[in-house]
Amino acid sequence: MNIPSGSMRNNAMQIIARLRAFACLVLLMPGLAAAHGLLLDARHVGDHIEGTVYYSNGELAVREPVELLDLSTANAAVVTAETDDSGKFSFPVTQGHRYRISAYAAEGHGVDVEIEAVANARPQLIEKEAAAEDQSWLPPAWAVIGFLLLASLVPVVISRRRAAAGAATNR
Repeated sequence: MNIPSGSMRNNAMQIIARLRAFACLVLLMPGLAAAHGLLLDARHVGDHIEGTVYYSNGELAVREPVELLDLSTANAAVVTAETDDSGKFSFPVTQGHRYRISAYAAEGHGVDVEIEAVANARPQLIEKEAAAEDQSWLPPAWAVIGFLLLASLVPVVISRRRAAAGAATNR
């Protein structure tokens, strides 16, 4: 049976296109799984800092670990607790000290805030990227991979246009 070479090329192009689409979906899956984040609300009340941990979809973060670090005391030990059934936590603190509160969820989400143990103190979100000591000029891996996938489509488009132009001139 004779199969025209153009037909085989089109089949190969379709397989490549499907593989690229599959690769794009696989690369996007981690982003979809991490679509919700962890949020933390804290306030200073008397001799305690208390707060609530919840997900960005509004669901309470129940029985998740929470850590408190006294930033005003050199070599302070991290105090660990767990949110209760209402997503709430409470730590005893020293008046006037600055604290970092970190909460982590089982899915790998986390949030860090800093708050001072004074009246009407408001927590400040600590950006993990900004807090990192070594800033990199390199783009994230997903951006590089996405660019490479898109760039790999250029030869396919060019070959399809050439094939269409060749088919049009053969008619």
